[in-house]
Amino acid sequence: MSRYLSAALTSEASGWISEQLLEEGALVPAALVESILDHEWRALQAGTDPDDRAALIAAVSASLAAQDVRIQAPPAPGVEAMPAAPQAVPESLIDRVLGWEDDFLGLAGVRRSAPDA
Repeated sequence: MSRYLSAALTSEASGWISEQLLEEGALVPAALVESILDHEWRALQAGTDPDDRAALIAAVSASLAAQDVRIQAPPAPGVEAMPAAPQAVPESLIDRVLGWEDDFLGLAGVRRSAPDA
């Protein structure tokens, strides 16, 4: 859970971000969004600069991979009965989640920050 947001606000953020992604055409469960936010917090605790988006995305991606967090991709076009194998969470999805988190934090009046900030 993100420590700059309360548990309730983190849950609300996860749901809201999931809804924003759905409006963009991406079905991303709130639980996956919350996991990405949790791994973001771990990256911040490890010293990743909260203002360095590329480093934050890379750190979150590495943290998710280390925990073997994978997503089930939709079936390949034209192959309805055979879903694709689970894959690592794409960095592009992490970037989209963090982008929507920026918007949510702005609405909540909260700034993404390192643990000691």
